[in-house]
Amino acid sequence: MSLGTAHAEKTFDLLAEPRPAPAFELTATRGGIVSLSDFRGQYVLVNFWAVWCTPCRKEMPSMQRSYDRLRGPRFEMVAIHVGPTLEQAGRFAEDLGLTFPVLVDEDMRLNDWNVMGLPSTYLVDPEGRIVARAVGEREWDSPAMMQRLEEMLGSAK
Repeated sequence: MSLGTAHAEKTFDLLAEPRPAPAFELTATRGGIVSLSDFRGQYVLVNFWAVWCTPCRKEMPSMQRSYDRLRGPRFEMVAIHVGPTLEQAGRFAEDLGLTFPVLVDEDMRLNDWNVMGLPSTYLVDPEGRIVARAVGEREWDSPAMMQRLEEMLGSAK
């Protein structure tokens, strides 16, 4: 089995006990401040990444494709760059044509998310609770991942 195939089969782990998602208010690469509370009532995929992280950079195009398929009133996606370099994160997002919000945690204040490595991604439910987690690179638009996300969103056909 190739590494690409192994990544394509990975989805995410449901948490045995959902926990409140820590609040954030961060600068967006396109300007302005975005907070988690802006998305109350929606599922939010929160991805922690960095421009220097090769697996993070590799998974971003599949995140955009997944976002293109799922975005709507019940779903939002946010990528949080860990560390300084608002300009680099913005340039990267622009180069890839990312349309979901890309935020920057310049002071690395979000340690209370318990990020165990990059990339790390969390699914926050409409009540603001973390219900699932994925640590490491994923293929966000793989058939298995899309099915899992659609089931979580209640839109599986």
